[in-house]
Amino acid sequence: MNDDKELAELLAALHAAGAASEEDERELEALLDANPSLNAVVRDFQDSIAALASSFDPLETSPKTLGRIQKQIAREKGGIIGRVRAWFRGKPSRR
Repeated sequence: MNDDKELAELLAALHAAGAASEEDERELEALLDANPSLNAVVRDFQDSIAALASSFDPLETSPKTLGRIQKQIAREKGGIIGRVRAWFRGKPSRR
């Protein structure tokens, strides 16, 4: 698997889960513009997330709990993405 496809899969998963940052979205768009066949990867992740989400009954979450979850997501959103992006950029080219 090439680096662009691996990165596209990671970004597609984040996009489908609603966890992609603006920078991630721009990077995904650039990859899709350069290689439209990667759209299938994005659709696959979107379909998988939708199927997973529809397999559970909705839970009632209190506004207080939801607010705490949203704050935690906001704090962590860029953390792992930055580390993964650095890992992809640090990989030696296989070309």
